Amino acid sequence: MTFPPPAVPLFVYGSLRPDMALWGAISEHVIEAHPATLRGRLFWDAGGEWPVLVLDDAGGVVHGEVLSLRPGDAVNRVIVDEELRYGYDARWLPVATDAGEREALVLVWNRATGLGPEIPHGDFVRATAERS
Repeated sequence: MTFPPPAVPLFVYGSLRPDMALWGAISEHVIEAHPATLRGRLFWDAGGEWPVLVLDDAGGVVHGEVLSLRPGDAVNRVIVDEELRYGYDARWLPVATDAGEREALVLVWNRATGLGPEIPHGDFVRATAERS
């Protein structure tokens, strides 16, 4: 018999980050959150509203948080209904935290289309504040 893990590590870099648009959909399931980074590049979607992450080892650094989520259907629905259906892939990737590198689930843009301008500093929260 197998049991679900006590927490699912999810690297968030956009609308699922604390105080962003979809934070309320998952916040009650968050056990803890820690700043983290990932090698890659962040772009605005073609509509200029949401960030999309493109993996690129030679690229820059994407800023976000690693959330430890209680596993369960509510969290799965947010990830599937709000993210995967828009074209993201879910992948296990290494992310850097103050405590060292760890594996986390990351939602990655899976195609070359649908990209707008690059977010040069790789930080959606900062880019959103700069637009205000």
